[in-house]
Amino acid sequence: MAKRVRRPLSVLIKPASSRCNLRCTYCFYLEKQEIYPWKDHPALTIETFRTFCEQYAAVSPMLAFNWQGGEPTLMGLDFFREAVAIQREVADAASNGRTVPITNALQTNGTLLNEDWAQFLRDNGFLVGISVDGPAEWHDTYRYDTRGRATHSKVLHALDLLRARDVPFNILTVVSQSNVERPRELLHYLVDNDLYDLQFIPCMERLPAEHPHVGELTDYSITPEQYGRFLTDVFDEWVKIGYHKLRIRYFDNIIQMALGLPAEMCQLAVSCGYLVLEHNGDIYPCDFFVEPEWVLGNVHEQTIADMVSGPLFRQFNDMKPEVNEECTRCQWRPLCHGECPRYRINGGGSHNELTYFCSSYKQFFSATWSRMARVADEVGRVRALEQGIPLPVRQPAPAVAAAAPTQHHVGRGAIRPQPVMGRPAAGSMAKVGRNAPCPCGSGKKYKRCHGRS
Repeated sequence: MAKRVRRPLSVLIKPASSRCNLRCTYCFYLEKQEIYPWKDHPALTIETFRTFCEQYAAVSPMLAFNWQGGEPTLMGLDFFREAVAIQREVADAASNGRTVPITNALQTNGTLLNEDWAQFLRDNGFLVGISVDGPAEWHDTYRYDTRGRATHSKVLHALDLLRARDVPFNILTVVSQSNVERPRELLHYLVDNDLYDLQFIPCMERLPAEHPHVGELTDYSITPEQYGRFLTDVFDEWVKIGYHKLRIRYFDNIIQMALGLPAEMCQLAVSCGYLVLEHNGDIYPCDFFVEPEWVLGNVHEQTIADMVSGPLFRQFNDMKPEVNEECTRCQWRPLCHGECPRYRINGGGSHNELTYFCSSYKQFFSATWSRMARVADEVGRVRALEQGIPLPVRQPAPAVAAAAPTQHHVGRGAIRPQPVMGRPAAGSMAKVGRNAPCPCGSGKKYKRCHGRS
């Protein structure tokens, strides 16, 4: 019998598989209908979800559910009401006198949300991710419905619904040819619309096997040079706006690593691998690798404990650390770890090839590291002041130590847990003199920054 595993695990749940009411040009998951045909109307049953929850609670001390698709809201509110009730039942049964934390995050295109959905999300503490690619002319280039109709206005309506119910949400933006050359405009559009918690996902897809130019990049994919410039320009604007006001997930994670803390993004972790639950109970180690050769098992046939202790999951965990020889000599490896294996093998090569975006990150870190390190120092001072802890010691970039890896890595496009940074709490500044520099690192006097709030 496999050794019993108990460690934090994050899961992505695909309750409707790849089914979606949109046909976004760049969506990589739509093609999964070849594995789970839409004609079979794939939908997660409550019975399968209960089985999964019971097995999940047996291996993880916390239950972190990230609902994705396709479009998960196609399942309807009644399904989610039942699912939340089952989570609580299972957590209570597994508690043994302790509290089992439960979190829920929903990644959605937003077009099916209404007031009932917003109230449910608020009542049940969901964190929501909404996809916005910029102004309408950029967003609607690749994000349209099954009839080719624009979706931007519906997304803005969804954001208004969430704000009206005080539902917390993050914004996910795919960086494609529609917006990659206008990073500063994109960032200011988001900020001008009061969107301050952001994640950027670079678009890189290759033409499929049936295409005469198989393996070549699609016309909506971006180049490494474009992405390197994009990250650098966004960073420049982010510094001007202020890290305490504008949150960007990738930058947050780099700063956490600079402070000696582990990244919560699997992209930046030393090793990767989380759980993906497909509608029928199949389990995979990553939604980029939902392929027949990577299915770990099915919850109706074996337990999650056996799957995560088994050789295939270990093989996946071990894949990322096997970096390219050039990575072993790179000063930025402690901030990259070879990036996502999907971007290494997307061209049909091996898992230890250089990542497609390797030159992007070299360009970005070379241009911004000294300023990023200063922000990390400022964040460390604020945390120390707030929490009464010693100042963290930051090392120069080549010596940044990789924090001990965990198995609570949050996958691509997932909603992040509470990060390190944030606006300083009012009570934490009580001992700061009014004319002293504000600990947030803005460069202003305390009385003219957080001291006046």
